Amino acid sequence: MRSLKFLRLVPVLALWLLAFSAAAQINIDGVTDKSTYSDAVTYRVQTQAGFSLVAWLNGVPVAVGVSNRLNRPDYYELQVQRTDLASSAVTTRLVRFLVHASERVGTEWGLPVQVPWPIVQSASAEFVGGQLSLMLPQDFPVGYPIPVVARVADEAGHAVRANGLVAAAGLTSFQLRRGVGSGFLASNLPPGVLNYAPAVGGLSATRNINLEATTTWTPVAGVLGDTTWPAGARVQVTGSLTVPPGVTLTIEAGTIVRLNSGLDITNNGSIVINGTVERPVVFMPTVRSQPWGGFVSKTTGAGTLIGTGVIFTGSGANSSWFGANGNPGSHRVEQGLFYCDGGQQIQLTDAAAISLSGQLGHSRQAGAVTSITLTRFLMQRVTTGGEYTGARFVVNDSAFIECPDDSANFVDGDNDGLYLVDGTHSFTNTLFGWTKDDGIDSGGSGYGKLDYQSCWFEATFHEGNSLSGYKNTFARDTVYLDCGQGIEDGYNAPTGRVDHCLFLVNQSGVRFGDNYPSIGNYDGRMTATNCILLNNHRDLFAYNWRSTGWTNAWGQMFANNNFLTATDTNFPDNFVWDPVTDADRLTPFGAKGRVGVALAVRAGQTSFASFPDGVPVGLSLFCTNPVSVDYSVATTDGGSVNGTLVFVAGELRKFIPLPGNFQGVLRVGLSNPVNADLTGTTSLLFQNLATPATGTVLSPLGAAWRYLDDGSEQGTAWRAPGFDDATWSNGVARLGFGADASATTTIRRTTQAGGVITNFYFRRSIVVTNPADFTSIQFRYQRDDGCIVFLNGSQIFTNNMPPPPITARTFAASTISGATDLMRFWTNTFSASLLQPGTNVIAVEVHQSTATSSDIAWDMELQGLRGAAAPRLNIARLGGTAVLYWNDNSYSLDQSPVPHLGAWTTNATASPVSVQPSDPSRFYRLKK
Repeated sequence: MRSLKFLRLVPVLALWLLAFSAAAQINIDGVTDKSTYSDAVTYRVQTQAGFSLVAWLNGVPVAVGVSNRLNRPDYYELQVQRTDLASSAVTTRLVRFLVHASERVGTEWGLPVQVPWPIVQSASAEFVGGQLSLMLPQDFPVGYPIPVVARVADEAGHAVRANGLVAAAGLTSFQLRRGVGSGFLASNLPPGVLNYAPAVGGLSATRNINLEATTTWTPVAGVLGDTTWPAGARVQVTGSLTVPPGVTLTIEAGTIVRLNSGLDITNNGSIVINGTVERPVVFMPTVRSQPWGGFVSKTTGAGTLIGTGVIFTGSGANSSWFGANGNPGSHRVEQGLFYCDGGQQIQLTDAAAISLSGQLGHSRQAGAVTSITLTRFLMQRVTTGGEYTGARFVVNDSAFIECPDDSANFVDGDNDGLYLVDGTHSFTNTLFGWTKDDGIDSGGSGYGKLDYQSCWFEATFHEGNSLSGYKNTFARDTVYLDCGQGIEDGYNAPTGRVDHCLFLVNQSGVRFGDNYPSIGNYDGRMTATNCILLNNHRDLFAYNWRSTGWTNAWGQMFANNNFLTATDTNFPDNFVWDPVTDADRLTPFGAKGRVGVALAVRAGQTSFASFPDGVPVGLSLFCTNPVSVDYSVATTDGGSVNGTLVFVAGELRKFIPLPGNFQGVLRVGLSNPVNADLTGTTSLLFQNLATPATGTVLSPLGAAWRYLDDGSEQGTAWRAPGFDDATWSNGVARLGFGADASATTTIRRTTQAGGVITNFYFRRSIVVTNPADFTSIQFRYQRDDGCIVFLNGSQIFTNNMPPPPITARTFAASTISGATDLMRFWTNTFSASLLQPGTNVIAVEVHQSTATSSDIAWDMELQGLRGAAAPRLNIARLGGTAVLYWNDNSYSLDQSPVPHLGAWTTNATASPVSVQPSDPSRFYRLKK
């Protein structure tokens, strides 16, 4: 019997060994199963004589026998099937791997890089049924920027989800995002009555503002008794202000409260603000570049702030408030407009907190619930909405947007709309978006219940809504648009549910699991029912790379009765979207029959590298009708391509293909929209004319620098080539700190004793064998805020610094802010005779603009330049217009009606330039 059993097992074992051996012989170079690769990987499926092989990468056929390079971060499944030509035996091999972006550190493993698309303005049809309302002061002191809050709402009082510029002739305009927005009118307007009559999307409103020629301010400081600031008061807070327990401060409509730099209002009593939309109360800094502090309530259970018709701006002076001076820690360290130790009450209606230097707020104690009720509230342009433990939010018809801004640069810095550690919260008809991190991060390991009804999440680099801990979250009738992940059920055991929600053009629509490399416990569950998930990179995603193996989260994610872009075999109990028969299902989410269409490009995106998939074209909103728009591509070398893009119901994005090789200038244009209006950029010029290589990089961007960040005064010896900097720190540029610094190496903000550092020192040595190889040297650098640069001990230039004398305590001339200025490269060019053969030392000191500046940054490139012939000015015809172009943007284009000296003016500083047939006759020249 033993022999019989043994003999019967042999064939089975032999067959198993044969299959294993055959599978092992499918050779794949470059990738292995369950592996991760940084930025890019190249793989090759080897061919083999006597076998036919086919391969699929994420379900798409790929070539075998050739090298395939992947440089797009994502989760990949490479499946290979091999057939024996003699026996027809089939063997397979599956290789699972990740490519992740090193720039994104550990925040997006398994996901493509998410960069939200730029705003596409809405068609006027999208504003139909809405009314434009404004909140701004009726009377305001001259010489200060005037805050304006705008809202377009329907008859029910809910925001109309449309985009547009709120614009008035001769005055500063600002962007409306899905029905809400804010801005400032210029501070240099003359005294008298200003008739402000802005319009957006065919809607208009009119308000008169009396700009006061002279204003008398009433100074206030110290501990208050029961106090009323009467209607129209002008209050100057000159020192720390305290509202003690049992005391009420009442502020009537139209009052302007001006606060000196860094000042706090300690509120352990009651503050009542009785502003109106027509006459709001305004809190603002005395000097716009010098923020005030915030409202601080550090006594548990004490401190009530109830306000209507109020605008807060310019708070958050202390850039290192949290985690210092006895204050609790937080995800971000900047001061908040509101700090609540626990048990406070904040209730705001028709209110806004805009353009803050720090956070919106923070609550600390889980055992003492802070109640926060917000109705028609706008938070915009802050570092983050803040972290809340022991809070209870009740929010209606509000918005939390731009943390800190709408730009394409990535920042891994917890710039969330809100970070909710625990608590019970409800949000209705509320907008979250344009954040560098999450719309709402339901983070930490706390407990709580979150309810979302008819909300809107858009343009977040990471999650629209991120879940962790032991939260119970339910979203209904809510839109998730252009997010890294619409909703993600992460670590610990949160319960997430979405019902009748819309997920469009996210990297992941609904996700169970997490996108970090480190693995925790994922014991929660995610349920999606009756939703529409369209044109996401993955509509549903439940795959995880766990210590126990790379698997789908079977039994933890449930999806049924949803509409998907395509069949998903992992979730079979759903429907495939039919844009013809199902289009009306978008109507409950605000879809229109006519929308805006434009080239979806940001300012400065004019290089081919910006558009690997072609030039993006976007709609302002999902449309129930099919939308089409014609495009044309014309090049100066004679090429021309025309076509039509068609967006079916539920599509928002298309790409215009670009030619691979051409020399000269290319123009892309849009025309003839159907069921849409051209509402933004409709024509774009590209140049593909190589600049002659005339330079040698002597010190690259991203180089290693020695630096000193201890707040000391170093005098002058540190600039000398022979100075010993061995005890200084060493780091790779970009060096700095703060949300806007985009630093590779983070340096210190404060000294060990807690003092503010206002000056930082940097040194770098380079070797130049023969300076005579170059005619000049060019410094190309980014600085925040000001800098002084020395070469071999001698000062050669300053940037954004006041006149001498300058010490370590001297502030930069102005504050650098906004993505354009922060990332701008400055250049200074000098004779190469400043170099010496052998070692050269570059020494730099970088200065803050204020003692409360929230960031600092430094990076630099030094090139040795050789003499080159002047570039040629080219002219070519593109359709019915002409284009001028040249290949060296160190030259600018001048124009003149006559070719005489003294008659020339600058036409453009960068190539190319379009010239219309209707333009007057002009002569052109290049000038350096």
